[in-house]
Amino acid sequence: MEAFIMLKKYHSEHIYYDYVTILSFPCFDFVVYYAEQMDQTIPVFPHRHNLYEIFYGLAGTSSFSCGGQVTPLKPGTAIIVGKNQKHRVIYEPQSSVSYFALIFDITFKNTNCLIPDKQEYDEIKAALEQIDLKKFTYIDCGSSEDSLIQYIYEEVEQHGIGWNSIVGSLFYRLCINMLRKIRPVQSQVRTPSGYQNIALIASKYIHANYTDEITIDMIARQLNVSPRHVNRLFNDQFGASFAHTVNIIRMEYAKQYLISTNDSIERIAARVGLPSGKAMTKLFKAQEKISPAAYRTAHRTAASPNSRQDKR
Repeated sequence: MEAFIMLKKYHSEHIYYDYVTILSFPCFDFVVYYAEQMDQTIPVFPHRHNLYEIFYGLAGTSSFSCGGQVTPLKPGTAIIVGKNQKHRVIYEPQSSVSYFALIFDITFKNTNCLIPDKQEYDEIKAALEQIDLKKFTYIDCGSSEDSLIQYIYEEVEQHGIGWNSIVGSLFYRLCINMLRKIRPVQSQVRTPSGYQNIALIASKYIHANYTDEITIDMIARQLNVSPRHVNRLFNDQFGASFAHTVNIIRMEYAKQYLISTNDSIERIAARVGLPSGKAMTKLFKAQEKISPAAYRTAHRTAASPNSRQDKR
């Protein structure tokens, strides 16, 4: 396939940098350090590195040597080598062989990330550590891996807009496909429709407990994340800080009490978890640009016919 030779160009353009491409996730980076099509004209001497390497057979049969074991590398099969394992590819005399080589690693970068992101990193790391224990793992691949290899070559050849990012994502998918064959377990990372959003959980808690004291430290402890992380999630989800969101929710309930009851401002302040009527008036005016009393007067026609003084 002519497209196969295009990866050599990709290699020559990129291999002298520190890395070929990076696919960045909230919790970790997937880094490709080397990617090239190899053949029998390129000698491979015994070597090791503190990275993972994939050998994917394209044509012909060669032998892979690692840890005193020799394994055939055929078209449609792959070998993933663990870190710091001395290995090489051996060619038969007069053979015509080609294979795809990919050197990569995942690097943890952020302890303050969402639980599902950390779970994804942990699951990938567990599969890679399983390879480390075995030194290398042999995989029978399928049509999906063949297609991914072809897509990589096509992107490199065409050099369309965003091609390098697409190649990075294809490299990642290729690795994940192979890791799934090594570790065929169901992921514990819940899908967006299945896992509860932390900001929404916290928001529901505020709605249920707005009459009490609510602090960001309290929420962070309950959700097992940092206060800074809670604040970032609230800004991302609601466009407001945690503290501002708490105040918005309290003022929404205060408005309901102003319209539907004859309670004093002091009483309503206590009902929405504020220390005094003065504090509520200041907060209410800052948010609504009107005093609680003026708001009540303006909306009195919307009050319930059963409006009453709370005697408690």
